[in-house]
Amino acid sequence: MSSERLALELGASLGQVSSVRLLARDGPAVAELCERAQAFAREQGLREGLARAGELFDRAVQHLEAIESESRAALARASIELALEIARVLLGRELAQGNYDLEGIVRSTLSEAAVGRSPCVVHLHPGDHAALSATRFRSGTRLAPDEGVPRGDVHVETALGLLVRDLDGALESIGRRLRESLE
Repeated sequence: MSSERLALELGASLGQVSSVRLLARDGPAVAELCERAQAFAREQGLREGLARAGELFDRAVQHLEAIESESRAALARASIELALEIARVLLGRELAQGNYDLEGIVRSTLSEAAVGRSPCVVHLHPGDHAALSATRFRSGTRLAPDEGVPRGDVHVETALGLLVRDLDGALESIGRRLRESLE
């Protein structure tokens, strides 16, 4: 038996070896202890490295999930804006070609105005007014051309106030509701 001495310092947590100090110079026992200490250090380093890599991987996944969520929200917002712009363009073309049920729009607006047979004035774009000039509405309803009313819009003036049905406002309302649905 050699007169080798070995001092071990124990760490505070769970009695793990935190350092090794060899007091003997040479010998097989020292070599074996060095190999065991190196193996332990490699295992400890591997465990810590894997734990750190796992933490980094988890953070990367969370970051990617946040980016995905932001991207989906941005795509939804862009889709809404694109759909509204397409609707504006198509609506403009249909209005320019007169492809809309003007009489139906006027009648539904009068119905919503709930004035019954009370007198009212329906303000229309001059081109729309000309298209409906021969159409009969309930008594007390008078059609008036109005340069300030866009094509396809209807403004009903009653004793209670003005009811405006405008297509741009309807698109804005639809857009607002769609945007709010994303929140």
